[in-house]
Amino acid sequence: MNKQTVHVNGIDMVYEECGMGNEKTIVLLHGFCGSSHYWHNVCPLLSDKYHLIMPQLRGHGESSAPEGVYTMETMAEDISELLDKLRIDKAVMLGHSLGGYITLAFAEKYADRLSGFGLIHSTAFPDTEETIRRRLQDIDAIREAGIAAYVTGLVPKLFADSKQDKLRDEMERAIAIGKLMKPEGAIRTLEGMILRPDRSSILSNAPYPILLIAGEEDEVIPPEATFSLSGNDAAESTYRYPHISENTFEGVAHMSVFEVPDQLSRVIAAYVKTVHEKEVKRVN
Repeated sequence: MNKQTVHVNGIDMVYEECGMGNEKTIVLLHGFCGSSHYWHNVCPLLSDKYHLIMPQLRGHGESSAPEGVYTMETMAEDISELLDKLRIDKAVMLGHSLGGYITLAFAEKYADRLSGFGLIHSTAFPDTEETIRRRLQDIDAIREAGIAAYVTGLVPKLFADSKQDKLRDEMERAIAIGKLMKPEGAIRTLEGMILRPDRSSILSNAPYPILLIAGEEDEVIPPEATFSLSGNDAAESTYRYPHISENTFEGVAHMSVFEVPDQLSRVIAAYVKTVHEKEVKRVN
């Protein structure tokens, strides 16, 4: 795993990369209170064929935490400038949770830079009133008790109840990653997530294959929030939008990156192969 720091969009962004494969570049965006370390179980399983870029989003990990609200559009600009610095014209982008929100903003603003994208335990819909209320409570909790207490309470809720004993080490690792989060970065990210618009049309109108992954036991973003498009039934979306691949992981909650990295990697690899085949077919 190669770690570097680059100055983009007014911040110092840390990113990791792995894999010498030349079939495709895959950009992996982590979730809230995460970092590039979220992908450490996935990267070795894909690195033989693909070149993987794993940024640490602004305010997360070792990246800068500047002032101001971290909108999804601003964070998409960060990633665009990172790709510029790395001389990567086009990539597949996959975002976990918060990373999915940024992926959608990127797809809206820089559509020609993607050959495909995916949402992993994420949604194209904006926050509900209840979610906004919860995020505001989270902001208060971070200000009052600090990031360590907040993350320690948050992370166990992201794992399936049935697997918490088995995945105790993975949960502790996710908590340790979260504790590196800068409190002000967490608050500014929460403020940015509240401002998200409805981007379901980005999914339905995409000109390339889309990957959607949900956890059967995810109580943060349940499958219906991932799969439903513009109020349509999840069951309708595969029929109406054949370019969208829906995958529900049984016995998994919000953290397939830790819960079932092997399964996640297989699904990603199959999806990227489909993207590549579609591109070759268009060229020929």
